Amino acid sequence: MQVDFNVFESGLDAVRKLQAVKQLIERPFIDFTDAPAPLATWIARRRQDYWWQFRETLVEASQQALERPDWLTVRESAKLVLEHDPSDDMVVQLLSTTHQKISGSGRTVLSYAEPRTPYVTLIPERGAFVETVADLPRLVLLPPTLHDDVDPGLASALVEDITIGLCSLRSAAVVAPYTAAKIRHHADKLGQLENHSISYVVDTRMSSEGLFAQMVFLPADAVLWAERFSIDGSTLVSRRKEVAALIVSTISEHLGLNVGQLAEFRTQPEVYRSYLSSIQHLSSYTLPGVRRARNAFKETLKVRGDFAPALAGLSRTFSWEWVLTARGDDELLVHAEALGRQAVSASPDLATAHRELGLSLLYRGDVDGSLASFHRAEQLSPHFADALCGYADALVHASRPDDGLKKITKAISLNPESPDDYRWIAAGANYFLGNFANAISQIESMADGSSARRLLAACYAMAGDRSKAKMHRLRAQQLNPSFELEKWLSVLPVRETWQKELYREGLLKAGFR
Repeated sequence: MQVDFNVFESGLDAVRKLQAVKQLIERPFIDFTDAPAPLATWIARRRQDYWWQFRETLVEASQQALERPDWLTVRESAKLVLEHDPSDDMVVQLLSTTHQKISGSGRTVLSYAEPRTPYVTLIPERGAFVETVADLPRLVLLPPTLHDDVDPGLASALVEDITIGLCSLRSAAVVAPYTAAKIRHHADKLGQLENHSISYVVDTRMSSEGLFAQMVFLPADAVLWAERFSIDGSTLVSRRKEVAALIVSTISEHLGLNVGQLAEFRTQPEVYRSYLSSIQHLSSYTLPGVRRARNAFKETLKVRGDFAPALAGLSRTFSWEWVLTARGDDELLVHAEALGRQAVSASPDLATAHRELGLSLLYRGDVDGSLASFHRAEQLSPHFADALCGYADALVHASRPDDGLKKITKAISLNPESPDDYRWIAAGANYFLGNFANAISQIESMADGSSARRLLAACYAMAGDRSKAKMHRLRAQQLNPSFELEKWLSVLPVRETWQKELYREGLLKAGFR
């Protein structure tokens, strides 16, 4: 009888056998979730036995590998073994040595002397049953998206250096590149991340402007770190190791800093899952999306009433509704501020909480209090693009559109695939600087620019295109037929009169009354 696991007993030479076993073990095991206890135990032992045989084949093949294709197979197989057992020092060293052979470098490949954490005890007898690495958080490095004229070979080499460095860490189980690539290209990326029990996502993008990298704690949808490296084809070769080492060491640092939040997630995973589901509704800056998110956040708070991220998210829904309806309903902002203060009280070090408090204070007219809250959010999380976006909005309303434009530009650089409110805020900053064409470009790049049609109509009017101004004014009035210009301007929080008058001028020229 032909069965796929016969390859483990095949008479192939070690390298060819490793290739065959690798292809087999990359495929998922049959799901026996509901199997009775005795059968489940037997299945677990069999799976572990196959992993151990895979490791044995890897070690044997590494001793026989001669050509580059052989070493590539050894390297990729070592990554798979380390995903299963990150504590295997011998395979870590084998991976490092193999990578040096492939890259032709005599230098030591990114090595980190972290203290041993006894998450797994491997008993080196074939068929021995060992625990899985469930206690280690799982981290995935998604393959980079490439833009412009980036050399894919150099980009791949850089990401490979980062991967090798991550595999030497003791604080995370690194998902093998084969799985990472499938996640990157899957239509339901978030679903795949959840299916693979991934806690941390490291995303990279490369363009002619350099390398952008960010680390996200998935359960809270929180950006722990993000940075842009100004490297191009001429400097990538010389700086590759340096940049990779910096990224790996920074990731290692944040894994340590986030241990408390990870432990909290593991004790109450249902709270984080509910929150993550809730926040997806805020991806569109529309009234229906905001109201769906509000209901979802309320459901999360039923599970845990003091969960600061959900309190902050609920606060945001009231602030955004105030903007989107443009009726000057102060009760919405009273709710937003109260929830923002609850979030800050529940978690004083949560940047999101200070951000939402700052947003509610801004719209209530406390511009100085708002700026202070956003400043605190930036201090707590300098790479938190959403907080920088809110900070930019506050600066524009504080009659400092030039500073606001700088801040929103930085936010967009840290979050290149930014949501629509980033573009809206950038458009507002440009409008008050007299850059009407740039403001129009920002709004028209929004996925759904319906919420910004009033500003778009004002931009076209100030740019002298009365026809388009009228068209967008009519569309804005269809969305909000109760809009009253003077009532809206009376509650719009701006520090200096010139700014309000400039906005009034654009709206009047567009035909708003």
